[in-house]
Amino acid sequence: MKKIIGALALAVLLSAGCTSHKPGAFEKVAEDPAVNSVLYRFDPDTVNKTAMEQDVEHYCAERGFDKVEPIKPQESRLPGLMKAWYQCNYSIKS
Repeated sequence: MKKIIGALALAVLLSAGCTSHKPGAFEKVAEDPAVNSVLYRFDPDTVNKTAMEQDVEHYCAERGFDKVEPIKPQESRLPGLMKAWYQCNYSIKS
């Protein structure tokens, strides 16, 4: 039992470290094409928000959308990290 708990703790620490050591301290971790959304996980203390926003804008633009709508960030299951969904949409033009 102790080995399982130890292995799980090590996996969590390694996963958290991977995000914080990536350029910008964020990573894209999931996509939901049915609702044109993408999920990012990031370290709130070191994240380069500008780079993350540019990444999601590029993601949406590649799919033909011209507007990005953030959804309120939430705590990740990984300690010390946050997660945020972004939805790609179209601007309403008159």
